[in-house]
Amino acid sequence: MGRIIVILLIHVIGDYFFQGSKMSKLKASKFLYLFEHVAIYTLFFIVLSPILLGLTILEGLIFSLINGVLHLIIDFFIGKYKAKYYLTNESKYIETIGLDHTLHIMILIATYIYIFPHAINSTYNLFNF
Repeated sequence: MGRIIVILLIHVIGDYFFQGSKMSKLKASKFLYLFEHVAIYTLFFIVLSPILLGLTILEGLIFSLINGVLHLIIDFFIGKYKAKYYLTNESKYIETIGLDHTLHIMILIATYIYIFPHAINSTYNLFNF
C-alpha cells in the first residue's frame, strides 16, 4: 500500500508542481506545451521510480515511458474537453478534471501492479539498483 501512495505523490507533484499556470492553460490547445508537460512528468518518474518504487533502472524507465505515453494520450483528449468547458460550464470542467485524474491514477497503479508485481511486495529500499 505504501508504494501506491508513493505513486500518487509522484503523480501529483509531477503533474501539478512542475507545470506553471501558462503550461497548464496552453497544453490543451498547443501540442508543444503538452509535450513539454509530459516530458517533465515522465522524466520525474524516470528519476524517482527506481529510487522509491522498488524498480530497477530499466524497469523504472519502462514504467515511466509507458505511463508518459498514456499520460500524453489522456491529456490530449481530456484537454479538448477542458478547453471546451473552461468558460462555459464549470461543473463539466470540474468533471473533466476528475476524469483526468481518475484515468491517470488507474493507469499508474495498473501498470505498476501488473507489469512489476514483484516490486509491490519487495523490501522498501530507497536505492534499489
